[in-house]
Amino acid sequence: QIGPDAVTAAAALEILHLATLVHDDIIDDAPTRRGQPSVQKKFGKKSAVISGDYLFCVCFSLIADQAQHYPRHVSLFAKAISALCIGELSQHQHNRDTGLSVLGYLRIIAGKTAALFSLALYAGALLSGSDEKTCRLMGRIGYQAGILFQLIDDCLDYESTAGTLRKSVKHDLAEGVMTLPLIYAMQKDETLRELAGQASLSPAEISAAAAEVMRLGGLSHARQVAERYYRKALRLLDQLN
Repeated sequence: QIGPDAVTAAAALEILHLATLVHDDIIDDAPTRRGQPSVQKKFGKKSAVISGDYLFCVCFSLIADQAQHYPRHVSLFAKAISALCIGELSQHQHNRDTGLSVLGYLRIIAGKTAALFSLALYAGALLSGSDEKTCRLMGRIGYQAGILFQLIDDCLDYESTAGTLRKSVKHDLAEGVMTLPLIYAMQKDETLRELAGQASLSPAEISAAAAEVMRLGGLSHARQVAERYYRKALRLLDQLN
């Protein structure tokens, strides 16, 4: 019951997502992805960069074939990729920035993650023949879901093991990435703020900092914020009925 254009768009979106993951692992020097050695770990950073670029090209090639029927489609994907890049760049610029505000963090993940979710739902509505109002509503639902996803993912980085999450854990702390659990905990403990701002942390320091984030309620606060986005998404979904 799904039209071929929607299948093509879904494939393009997933290939876009894979491209960002390949490049993310290069930036983070991550050794694993989905329980397997990452591309950069197995084949080297140069091959991984080229592979990620190739996937971006495949994505645009798939979308270009639909351009004559959905001229806005190509523009949507281009804008989403721009938002993803700006979000990742902003995150990198704020690495070890212990003064990053909650609003600043939310702006980062709005580009880094929510833009991809928003595009997926908007494009799905567009290719199902929905009117513009419905397409925009679906895009808003995707945005809320994307923020929710990233907040929970940030919590899992503290709570999970590499075996259960199937990727590196406590990696955000090691790389100096400021996430909401850490931002909230730093507001309560100046010592943790000083530790998180250091250029590099030993494994013992990373474990100690993670334990402190949990003790200070950083995870529970982040989950409360995630709950608000979940409720927003549900209210928007109700408008479809």
